Amino acid sequence: MGRKLLHYLSRAKHLQLFLMLLLLSSFAFAQQSMKITGRVTSSDDQKGLPGVSVKVKGTQTGAVTDASGMYTLNAAKGNVLTFSYVGYDIYEATVGESGTVNVMLKSTSADLQEVVVVSYGSSRQRDITGAVTKVNAEELQNLPAAEIGQKLAGRVPGLQVNQASGRPGQGMTFRVRGAASLGSGNQPLIVVDGQPITGDVNLINPDDIESFSVLKDAASTALYGSRAANGVILITTKTAKAGRSTINFNTYYGAQTVLQRGRPDLMNANEFATFMKGYYEDRIKYENWKNPVTGLAEIPADYANPSQYGEGTDWYNEMLRTAPIQNYNLNISSGTDKVLSSNSLTYFKQDGVLKNTGMQRFSFRSNNQYTPSSKVKFGFNVAPTYQIDNNTRGALDGNRQILVGAEISSPLVPAMNADGSFPTRAGSYGMFALPNYLQQLTLLKNKQNTLRILANAYGEVEILKDLRFRSTINTDLGSADLNSFNSSQYGTAGSPGPSIPSAAHSSNNYTSWLSENILTYKLKVGDHNFDALAGYSAQKYNRNFRTINGSVFPNDNIPWIVGAATTTGSTNNNAWDIASMFARINYDYKGKYFAEFAARRDGSTRFAPDNRYGFFPAGGVSWLLSQEDFLKNAKRIDLLKLRVSYGVVGNNQLENNLLLPSYFPYLGTFATGYDQLESPGIYFDQLANQHIKWERQGNTNIGIDFEGFNSRLTASLDFFNKTSLDLLFNL
Repeated sequence: MGRKLLHYLSRAKHLQLFLMLLLLSSFAFAQQSMKITGRVTSSDDQKGLPGVSVKVKGTQTGAVTDASGMYTLNAAKGNVLTFSYVGYDIYEATVGESGTVNVMLKSTSADLQEVVVVSYGSSRQRDITGAVTKVNAEELQNLPAAEIGQKLAGRVPGLQVNQASGRPGQGMTFRVRGAASLGSGNQPLIVVDGQPITGDVNLINPDDIESFSVLKDAASTALYGSRAANGVILITTKTAKAGRSTINFNTYYGAQTVLQRGRPDLMNANEFATFMKGYYEDRIKYENWKNPVTGLAEIPADYANPSQYGEGTDWYNEMLRTAPIQNYNLNISSGTDKVLSSNSLTYFKQDGVLKNTGMQRFSFRSNNQYTPSSKVKFGFNVAPTYQIDNNTRGALDGNRQILVGAEISSPLVPAMNADGSFPTRAGSYGMFALPNYLQQLTLLKNKQNTLRILANAYGEVEILKDLRFRSTINTDLGSADLNSFNSSQYGTAGSPGPSIPSAAHSSNNYTSWLSENILTYKLKVGDHNFDALAGYSAQKYNRNFRTINGSVFPNDNIPWIVGAATTTGSTNNNAWDIASMFARINYDYKGKYFAEFAARRDGSTRFAPDNRYGFFPAGGVSWLLSQEDFLKNAKRIDLLKLRVSYGVVGNNQLENNLLLPSYFPYLGTFATGYDQLESPGIYFDQLANQHIKWERQGNTNIGIDFEGFNSRLTASLDFFNKTSLDLLFNL
């Protein structure tokens, strides 16, 4: 009995000891990990900051604040939480007894810490050694514009934006620090989300754009090598923000008109008849002129009695109108710490100030990114655009623009008859044979439908600590169909009509594929920081152009090629490839001294094998004087930086028309055609020139950046010298 009691007591002690250990371990575990909540606010307005990264220092544990700045994660007492957000100082807080950690982040100087998109990456504004200007979309969001060029005009020093024509949707031309070539292209390279654009940049929806970066010197553009002689414009489109879900709808409606002061001061009917009467009076008096109709020395009937006319026809008023412009944009975005998705749909319509002209554009963009872990990231972006151009693709009569026709048409002739029909001619006695240009506008049928698809997919993986690999595949697809019909009432200058009806159909299709693979590596050794990049790029471009012309239509009721008695056609196909290797290394010491060296080697099938490859190096250094001891405490100076760079870039644009010799100038080419022969022939239309090689440009830049008075005053001053070498010109 005693032994059993001792046995039970012994077992009870063991059980009690086990329960005590279990309780202690549970208490220790509770001490190790607990639920931490808190709110992150801005020191500027005390409002919550969405998308702030909150991490437990030294671990993989982390969270992202929601739309109101709240976060939740697990951490232990004594752990250090790191809070980071673009545009704000990094903040660290130690977990205490409480389960709540609220912090307030202090904003840094916007220009000092602002992240700028540069060639194949991004950098802080203060670290850049080249001439780069950034424009945020927020500055432009209230500016209604049909094309991106209209938003950039006057915003960037050294960037000239010109209107290609007055027709709606016909685009803008860009010049970065002037022209670099005589016979080749002078347009800068446009890069959208890392994808160089081969087609019409004006088809890109301005509402989708987050920011622009304009690269102006060789140090900033060298990684684009043979396409960087004219500068580079980097466009970043809108993406979702982590911890934030938004639905935005914006619209605007306006009207366009040609102001009276923008029109030439033309004579009205009474003034014109008086002028012409005096003209013929002088001819009769001094030249013995006689009216061919009557054989008498008398004033033509049109001008004999000017008082019978009033104001007459104002051809500008007849052909111009107040035209509406409207835009509707819907954007839906959602973001978590793993998935970011932004989708936008836009409809834009712009009627031309010329009657019966205008364009409309439907565009969609979807940007998506998935980050399953801190080491892996991949995404897919797609942006189709469909544009309809109505009567905006060319001069009405092939010789004179319509407004020139308004200037030389007679104010004595009515634009429209009382019965609603049109007078065939717009000239009075003794004038050049002119068609009625209002009739031309009304009857004209010239419509182009354009479909454009930009798409890219990418994946990024961290191979080792600070060593990352990124692979991207991009495609740029375009298809344009143009249909036109000239009725029997359609005339031209010198031949007002009627005429034989004619029609034309053309299709222009292209595909561009681009593959890029890039390794990046970051290294920090004491006060020395290195950021290296190396990559390989391959691009393939194909284009085909086909046109069919029809004539001799039985009447105006069948405005299609199928109704033509006679048809002729032509076709053109071309293609080119580019293969490239590139590298860059950035270095900074103590955040005061910066250096950048970059180079690219391009090979293009447009040149002969011996001159196919070009090497384009560049380098730059900068000195952040405001971080030196003698300026660090200067109260009125926030930033003072000196930049110097030099590099060589290239130009492979050549003459980008549809003629085969322009695409491959080093080849000897043949052409075929009927001409005046009854059977087709062949002839040698270009001699081979194996010595043609890359156009090159040496670029020196010296710049000073200043920011002071708490970022209230900013200034940049650049001196640059561009020297173009080995220019190509078609004689």
